[in-house]
Amino acid sequence: MDVVIVAESPTPDEPTRDIYFEVKKRGLGVRYVPLQRLSVKIYNGATVVETRRGPLSASVVVIRGLGYVIDSNVLMRRVSTLRILERSGAVAINPVDALVNCRNKLETIYILSKHGIPVPPTVVTEDLYYGYVAAKEMGKVVLKPIQGSRGFGAMLFEDPEQAFQVMRTLLIARNPLYIQKYVEKPNRDIRIIVIDGRAIGCMYRVSSGWKTNIAQGAVGVACPLTPELEELAVKATDAMGLVYSGVDIGEGKEGYAVFEVNASPDWRGFKQATGINPAVHLAEYIQRVVKK
Repeated sequence: MDVVIVAESPTPDEPTRDIYFEVKKRGLGVRYVPLQRLSVKIYNGATVVETRRGPLSASVVVIRGLGYVIDSNVLMRRVSTLRILERSGAVAINPVDALVNCRNKLETIYILSKHGIPVPPTVVTEDLYYGYVAAKEMGKVVLKPIQGSRGFGAMLFEDPEQAFQVMRTLLIARNPLYIQKYVEKPNRDIRIIVIDGRAIGCMYRVSSGWKTNIAQGAVGVACPLTPELEELAVKATDAMGLVYSGVDIGEGKEGYAVFEVNASPDWRGFKQATGINPAVHLAEYIQRVVKK
């Protein structure tokens, strides 16, 4: 098998189907396998990743996420399984360690900042008083899950006393506090898809509220891709060690700020807004990798 695509869902979503059919169009062998169906067998000094159909062998493994709401034990098993595949010689797209870093908002914001990429002021702590003081100093803040996507669980606060009560509840439930200064921006942000070192397109995500995720009701509108935006998106993608990504950028009063770098972006809204199918570009990259 040339290419195996893995994700949590028993039935692949639209972007995953896009990749499957674009890879198949190029004459490559391709198979979709839910992550739950991957097992590791260590026996007589040998290690193999397999499904019920037998050992899994592929030149490329396309990883379309690690799962949304999962226990840490499940996450560890999936990450180790995919690392074993990667270490056995398969090219992981995106690389496993890069996927794990992008799943962790603290790791992401640290790596981006270290590479000189503008990000919102951020505090991450399990100290309630420390978090409360940070919220007072920042003024208007967003509390986010340290893992998560699509804007689920993100909360906006202007009153530090209200933020305190929610932070207290989060800590009682043993959730760390991820506190970010709210970036005042138009009723939109910018999503750029980057593949193999090049930005292939850009859209505004326009919303009537402060959340600008398509999953939260925002609408995708084609956006001019300026050299400055392309450079910022490509730099962020490279910093995170990704082959392809969806980079979310805010237009703040002090300039652009990178909010997120998504290692397995959903591009349904992007396709509708721009007419560009990222799977075409990704399949071309996969084809080059397989032929090496």
